[in-house]
Amino acid sequence: MDLKWLEELETKIHDASEEIRRLRQENRELEQRVAQLEGELEAGVDDDGAWQDERQEIRRRVAKLAEDLEELLEQDDDAGSDD
Repeated sequence: MDLKWLEELETKIHDASEEIRRLRQENRELEQRVAQLEGELEAGVDDDGAWQDERQEIRRRVAKLAEDLEELLEQDDDAGSDD
């Protein structure tokens, strides 16, 4: 009885199992990479939020300084008109 077909089947099964092992390993590596990139993205979003907060604070403070300067100029104008 010719068992060549059985040897070919064994070879195909062995090759398929090796490919499955390789793909599983690649999948684990890709999952780790995705987790790493998601972490970096989240950190970037947090940084962007902090940057936006800082920008808003600067705007608020500059606006307050402008108001203070306007008040000083008005007071100076009022004092000058009394002369």
